[in-house]
Amino acid sequence: MATESHLNENDSVHPLSRVANSKIASVLDQLPTLDDVLHRQSQPPVCLYNYYIVLRDRLELEILLDFWLDVAQANILYKRYVKYANKRASTKFSSPKLPKPSIPSNILDCHQRQSNNSNSHDVLTHMLLLHPRASLATTLYSTTTNGSQPKRPPPTQTEMAEAVERIYLRYIVPSAEKEIIQLPASIKESIGHHFYDSEKKDPSLYTGHPDNPIIYAQAKEYVHQLLESTFPLFLRYKVFMNLTLPQQIGRLACGLVLLLVGFSLEFSLIFLNIHPWQKRLWGILPIILGVFCVITSIAGIDPVWVLGFNLSETVPFQFNHIVHRRVRVILRRRSIMVSAIILFTTLVFMIFFCTVAGKRL
Repeated sequence: MATESHLNENDSVHPLSRVANSKIASVLDQLPTLDDVLHRQSQPPVCLYNYYIVLRDRLELEILLDFWLDVAQANILYKRYVKYANKRASTKFSSPKLPKPSIPSNILDCHQRQSNNSNSHDVLTHMLLLHPRASLATTLYSTTTNGSQPKRPPPTQTEMAEAVERIYLRYIVPSAEKEIIQLPASIKESIGHHFYDSEKKDPSLYTGHPDNPIIYAQAKEYVHQLLESTFPLFLRYKVFMNLTLPQQIGRLACGLVLLLVGFSLEFSLIFLNIHPWQKRLWGILPIILGVFCVITSIAGIDPVWVLGFNLSETVPFQFNHIVHRRVRVILRRRSIMVSAIILFTTLVFMIFFCTVAGKRL
């Protein structure tokens, strides 16, 4: 019993807290969890949009998040379908049939055509699982910031079945568009058996509910565990860093070039014994920029962006404001520390190159 209670306590702790000391653990416990991010209950930069960007650009696992979100959306649609079907059934049995008012046939036909066109347009526009898209996750950030959305029509039985089947064709079947290769074969086979058994049924005798996305429950849980394994890396990239990987690589390359130029200029002034010594300060300028680029690249954080503009980079040269209070505090502390390292390193190089005696070769 003691062991079980201990395991339960560990399960409730933040993923990174298991490998950190008590002080760091207390900080991490104040950060959003994976479920907070998936249900859009967190603030930038630890938000669903940035999580998708990290999975896509750094880990190349964005398909896992796409699948989880598609299944979650299918579950929501199924609940709406069942609710609407139950409401319609109760209304059918409780409400007396009223005589229909007489309407001219030409007006009625026109009205029906407009209604059919409107319903078709709404379904194609608003049902996320029933039209082609690159990824559901890429639209989440914009849809969550635009306020209320127009009311969507409830899905029909055919649309619900198509939505469930589309997930199967997109993620589960071999060589699919976004096949999840991490899923065990047993889970894929159990899902495939559902569609195989459904095809053997006689459609004329089938009177039950449409395909229920519950068939993806096991796969969704497995994918959720895979996402949990990536979440500590996401926190590392967004809580302790504010630069993207291309930005880090670019800064490292520029920094090394600037250091090469600065060192070449300084050693040239020293071995040419150029006077006065104040001219050596010109060589310090590229060294300062080089040190800044190299250190910010290694640390993954730009102190100017954090302290001056309160920005975190999402994709190269596109930013969002650091809204989460705890993340903002952590990034500012790290920015101050990185700034101190940059100033100290620059001061060491300045003292060295300005105090070394010149000697003409």
